[in-house]
Amino acid sequence: MSRILTAIFKNRNIFSIVVLLMASMLFSCENEMSAVIKLSTKDSVPDISITNVIVKRSEMGRITLELTAPKMISYQKLEAYTEFPNGLKIVFYDSIMQPKSEITANYGISWDGKKTMEARGNVVVRNFQKHEQLNTESLLYDQMAKKVSTTDFVKITTPDRLILGKGMESDELFDNWVIRDVSSTIYVEENK
Repeated sequence: MSRILTAIFKNRNIFSIVVLLMASMLFSCENEMSAVIKLSTKDSVPDISITNVIVKRSEMGRITLELTAPKMISYQKLEAYTEFPNGLKIVFYDSIMQPKSEITANYGISWDGKKTMEARGNVVVRNFQKHEQLNTESLLYDQMAKKVSTTDFVKITTPDRLILGKGMESDELFDNWVIRDVSSTIYVEENK
């Protein structure tokens, strides 16, 4: 072994190649190690992961909201958030705990600090008491203001009309809604 090392040190070209190979191996290991560290940091690994979730919110002993989802992933970092990657359903209850409205979507994310939730993908909001339905691709729910809104295309179906437009605001129970830019209104007659 010592003869080989002596021969390598005597021949500068071979020595340079050996040093370059060792340096490249060290740097490639460093890059791979940094990638492993990055993948295993707290930001990429959820703090909580739950399947078949049911969350109920109550005020003064009455259920006001029930959220169900096949999967929930929560990250408790500086800007804590919770994801619902496989969709969600939120049911809002009235003062006598009857379902008043519901929101369903293919994906949801809730920002704890901002007290907002965003639903995306095939978002449907139903008001059971008024028999109205909203269809859109994204919806933002502000928990503090108890308002929902979107800037996307919307379709609202009521018992007597179909309204199409872009952008909408409503209260959380979908009682009072306003479409920002109405593109068409189609009146529907009931069959007698």
